[in-house]
Parts: sequence; C-alpha cells; structure tokens
Amino acid sequence: MCGMQRIRRKDYYYTDQKKQNHWCQPCYEQLKTSAPILLDDGCEAMKKDLQKLKNDALAEEGWVECDECHSWVHQICALFNGRKNKSTASYQCPKCHLKAREKKVAPQKQKVMQFAKDLAHCVMSEKLQNGLMATLNKEYERRAKEVGCSVSKIPKACELHIRVVSNMEKKHSVRDEMFKRYEKRGFPSEFPVRSKCILLFQTIHGVDVLLFGLYVYEYGHDCPPPNRRRVYISYIDSVQYFTPRCYRTITYHAILVEYLRYVKERGFHTAHIWSCPPMKGDDYILYCHPHQQKTPKDEMLCSWYHEMLEKAKNEGVVLKIGTLHDDYFKQDGVGVADDVTSDPTNIPYFEGDYVPGEVENIIKEVNVQEEARRKEIEGTHVSKRRRSGQKPMGKKRGTRSNPGELVNQGPDKVMLKLGLALINMKQNFIVAHLRSRKFSAAVDRGDDVTNWKDENVEPGEESNSTNQLIKSLKKIDAGGDGTDVLSNVQSESFGTLRRRGTISSTVDVDMPLESEFFDSRQQFLNFCTANHFQFDELRRAKHTSMMVLYHLHNPSAPKFLQSCGSCYREITHGIRYHCKDCSSFDLCQDCYKPVVTGLWAQRDKRFAHDKSHRFNAINMETSNETQKSRALKPHLELLQHCFTCSGPPQCSSLNCHRMKDIFNHFKSCKISIRNGCKVCRRFFALLSMHARKCSVRVTERCPIPYCDPIRERNQRLKQQQQLMDDRRRQ
Repeated sequence: MCGMQRIRRKDYYYTDQKKQNHWCQPCYEQLKTSAPILLDDGCEAMKKDLQKLKNDALAEEGWVECDECHSWVHQICALFNGRKNKSTASYQCPKCHLKAREKKVAPQKQKVMQFAKDLAHCVMSEKLQNGLMATLNKEYERRAKEVGCSVSKIPKACELHIRVVSNMEKKHSVRDEMFKRYEKRGFPSEFPVRSKCILLFQTIHGVDVLLFGLYVYEYGHDCPPPNRRRVYISYIDSVQYFTPRCYRTITYHAILVEYLRYVKERGFHTAHIWSCPPMKGDDYILYCHPHQQKTPKDEMLCSWYHEMLEKAKNEGVVLKIGTLHDDYFKQDGVGVADDVTSDPTNIPYFEGDYVPGEVENIIKEVNVQEEARRKEIEGTHVSKRRRSGQKPMGKKRGTRSNPGELVNQGPDKVMLKLGLALINMKQNFIVAHLRSRKFSAAVDRGDDVTNWKDENVEPGEESNSTNQLIKSLKKIDAGGDGTDVLSNVQSESFGTLRRRGTISSTVDVDMPLESEFFDSRQQFLNFCTANHFQFDELRRAKHTSMMVLYHLHNPSAPKFLQSCGSCYREITHGIRYHCKDCSSFDLCQDCYKPVVTGLWAQRDKRFAHDKSHRFNAINMETSNETQKSRALKPHLELLQHCFTCSGPPQCSSLNCHRMKDIFNHFKSCKISIRNGCKVCRRFFALLSMHARKCSVRVTERCPIPYCDPIRERNQRLKQQQQLMDDRRRQ
C-alpha cells in the first residue's frame, strides 16, 4: 500500500530498510531529495536511502515437519495452525496417520478443534438459519416433484452455519462540508447505529469454509431523521465453493430475505441497497477471490438484487420496491413532503454510501461558485454606488418585498446537482419499503408510533400473494380447481393480513458483540491481507476459515506475529529477540547469534546490524495475551476526569492526583515507550483506547493530551475505507 492506494502487481515501488513504508513511482518522484522523510514509527529517512523493488514477490508458504517420518508439508495443505506452533506442538502427516490406524496404534492425542457450529448463536442468527433451512426444504420438495422422485434422493446443501460475529454500537459522523452547510437546519453531527457482520460457513470435506459475508447498518428508533428506523445493506461478498452449486443463489437470497423479515418484525420500515460491483483488483470482505470467479456486471448485480426483493415481496416481507431517485427527486416521491424543503438533509445519510461522498464534492464545487458570485455582486454594487453617489439600499432581509434567506425562493443547489448525478444510475440505488408510506412519514416527522397498528399492505396496492389468492378464489367460483394455489397462499396471505399487532421499538435483543478484526470490513480485509489469508484456492480457503474460527474462539490470541528481520519468517515459538534501540526489529533464535556477531554480514547487507544495540529476550512459549481481569472502564473515566477537573481544592480524589503523576512521568520519561518503559506503555495504551472511543469531532480539539495525534493516525484506516467508497462512486 502506498498511503491509501494499493500498488499494482508487477509495478515498481520504493521502501525503507525495514520495508514498513512504501511509495509508488509517482509519489516517490514528488519526494524532496534534501528533506528528511518521516516514517510511521517516528524515525526519519532520506530519499536516497529508499530501496527500489518490484511488486512481484509471492509470500512463501510456511512448512511443518512430520514427527514420525520427518517429511515436510505446507502448513496450508496440512491445515496446521501456525499460531499454535510451540515447542510442545506435534504434527503427524496423513500417511503416517493412516499407517498408525492400520497398525491399530493409538494416534497422537490432539486438542479438539472448535468448528463453526460451536460459535454461539444469537436470536438473529437462529432466525436466519431457520428461515434458510425452511427455504431449502421447499426447494428440495419442488425439485423432487419436478423430477418425480422422493425428497431423500435430491442432493442437498448440508452443514450450513450462519453466525453473527460482530454486533457493535457505533456512531457514524457526518462529513465536514455537509455538517458546515446544514448545521443550522438542525442536521445532526452523527448518527448512532448498530453495525453487524453475518457469516455463512459450510462444512466441505469435513472442514468449515467461509463462503459468504454480509455487513449491515441498523439505525434504530433513537436515531435522528432521516436515518431513523432504516437499515442499510453495506457490503456483500462471497466465494464460489458452495456445494451443490445449484443452491448457491437460493441460499444467498434466502439469507437476505430472512434478514429483511427479521428487521421488519423489529420495527424498521425501509431497507437501502447500493448495487455496485467491486472494481478490478478490489475485494470487499474476503481477500483474494478465485481467478475463475467472475465479477458480476452492473446490470447483472442489479437484476440479482431485484430478483431477491421480488421473492421478499411475494412472501409479504417487502411492500414496494423503488429507487432513491424516485423517492426523493420526484414530486410524488415517498420521501418528498409538501411542507418540507427539499434538500440533502431529507435523504438518508449512510456511511460508505454514494450520497455522502458525492454531496461533499458537490458542496465544495457550490461553495467555490457562490464565493465567486458573491465577489462579483459586491464589485458590481460598489461600482454602481460610486457612480451614483447614493447610499446602499435593499439590504434589509426578512420583509415581504425582500424575503432573503427566510423564505426558500428556489430549489437547493446541492439537491439539484445531486439529482443530476443520480439520474443516470438511479437503478443502482434500490429502496425496499417494508412498511406503509404513512408509517415512514410519521417516523420522519418524529411522531410517537409506539401504538401504531401494523400495516402489511401499502394503501392502494396488494401484494402478489394476495393477487394469487384472489385469482384462485375466482377460479374456484368458476368451477375450476384452484385448491393448489389456495393451499400455497393461504398460510401466507391470511396469516399476514390477520396479524395486526403494534410495531416494535427496534431495540436489539441481542447483546453487543465486539470482534477486533470483524468490527469493519476494512479491518477484516487488512487482517487477511497482512497474514496472507486468501480464498483464491479451496485449500487456502479451508486454512483461512480455520484461522478465522481459531481467532473467533480465542479472542485473546495474537492477531499478528513479529517477523524476523533477517529471514523474514514469523516468530511463532522459541525465543524472540527484540532490539531496544530500534522501533520494530526482531530476530528469531536461529538468526540471533549470526547477525549480532556479524558472521552473516559479509553474505548480505540485510544481515548487518549495529553491534552496539541491545536486545531483549522474549519467551514466545508463555502467552502474553492472556485475558486480564482489570476493568478498563473506571480507568478511562478517570482519564477523562483527570484532564477536565481544575485540581485541588475543588478535586480531592487521590486517583486523579496519581493519574496526573503518571502523565508527568510519560512526558519526561527518558526511557520512553520505544525503549520499553512499562509505565509509559500502559499509559499510552489507555490513551489509545480513549482515542478510539472519543466522541469529539476530528475538526475540534480533545482536552485529553495526545488524543488528537492518535485519532489522526486512526483516521488513516477510515480514509482507506472512504477511498474504497470513492472508487465505488467512480
């Protein structure tokens, strides 16, 4: 990666000696020869010291040795977990395992592996899985009836497991230009949201394989309009290993239909989808797809979504299918109210969607035009007054003859430009109305809808199932046989029309579930990229899925391992030697002595290291990632209190005084974090935790010291996500 952009395969790039910072060819040419370059770890480097490399290297696969025959096998092929590669770990290759079984020798005892089915269920995952199984059972019966055989002879999709691996409460911030322009109109600065990640696993050849990923945003009843009671299907990704293949589309459609059914039961009224296939070379959730898997075209993906929504409409889940343009840029649109000014504040604002990024660009363009127009008008007025010698008139605003800014004299400029940008691709922005237009309008107005009666049919419209029911009844009245249609529709239509309960408050019954690398799709993608967890081959997909499940079952396990600065292999066991003088340089126990003594320096300059540097020996066998029982919430609250209170005599807290002493130590410590001061390291970790949860806008200053620089660094990941969103808009 060069900044926020991926360096293409076979292209040349430049890197520092530690290979941690990279520059593509255009960025390298913009670097100044005389000015030092600040690296991510705080060190400096000159342009002449950067190395030129070609992005054609393939990551070497790790090997594992059989304890019986001493043959070597790829860790990926052997499904060997490198994170468990301690000195006590054992491995037996398949050939030796079969020989042991033939000789009736007891095989080596291995720790029982935890599978996808062992992940905890929640209410939503159970509903999705039960709905999926019901859909597949109907499909089995249909195929059996079509072929003319029993259901038992029909091939089935077995061992499917749906799990929710991330369920987090977040706050999506409004971008700067949008907030500045529409702040006075009451547009909020952030939207509270529930972000969820849903995964589908299938057991193939006895191994769980991750096949499908879905990220959704749920804006509940406590969210301000225009996002209130809406859901946004953010990202969908899959790989082609689903078996049997004929059930793949049915399965993925069923998951989405059951999700829409679930959120409708919880009181959400609208679902939004941006149909946008990834660009060539981009991955949404799963890293490195199979080469033979084709990326769907724009029209094909839109058709895929519409086919899914038609199924949901036939089942009574969706009342109406529309587009964002028709709802908000037409006079009779669902989102257009007679008494409300049409501007971007009425359009749902979802993070990662097309609208926020496009609105930012439009506002910048409009601001430039308005500034130029203002200067032109001021210059014209001044010249006229100088020629006539009259006093300035007509500056009073708010009168009947000169309403000024108090009355909307024309359509919003940003809204007009946004409508023009959307009109040529309006079919890509799909809106699925789960409830009636009256209900969604009442929600946007802020009315109390707690006692609102459930309405399953849009006024003036009838669902397809109801139309089928009417046709079947007419057919029976005419003397025909419509019992087959009646039996299929009766349970759906009558059951749906008779359920008239009150609408829920969208409160999620599932508890929040945090996952360090599933909190956002970009975090999971970076996690897979850094560890070379790929899905381009079935063997790799099996190994990647095994490692994903390992981290889900063991949240405290290290997500990334240090690599040896000499042989570039991950240090999984034995002794790791960490340099005290370098920011991030480690050696494995095999390379430590030859590098430190200079024995290998004559062979290659990469083996040369300053002999005056000192190393810390760290035993990798003892887990430093074990969970600690320390409660972090009181410490974060104390940190917030410490830098907002005025001190004694108003504050008599001893803990506050101690926290300030620790901060003074952090500022003046001569050892510092880089050289291994434990106090500084723990305090910096506390500052990092605060920075991740800090609610102060990025454009404003936080009273906690060092919070702003840490947040700026964290913004790089968010900018990387926004860059992906911007590429989707192109």
